[in-house]
Amino acid sequence: DDMAAAYAWADVALCRAGASTVAELCAAGLPAVLVPFPHAIHDHQTRNATVLARCGAAELVPESRMVVQHMDETLLRLLSMPGERAPMAAAALAAARPDAAARVADILETIVKTRA
Repeated sequence: DDMAAAYAWADVALCRAGASTVAELCAAGLPAVLVPFPHAIHDHQTRNATVLARCGAAELVPESRMVVQHMDETLLRLLSMPGERAPMAAAALAAARPDAAARVADILETIVKTRA
């Protein structure tokens, strides 16, 4: 239940690509293999995973390609090559927006003030 400890312990994550998960991975600087839930509304998980894959923080594996051999190869490569994980971790940290809630609140406050 202590996700911060789990992220700190892990070398790489294998998970879905929901918004909260993606935000947590970035904040933790944890490289990931993301398997988007194919039935998510408006395919938002694929969009989330694509953003991280494009910036180098994750690898995107569509569920349709999630076969044991492919996953074994991907995970073994990442686990055995710390030099490959390090730039992914740096990219994840660079993509993190830990102040996102405060920024949204500031924007909303500005909107409310301009309409008052």
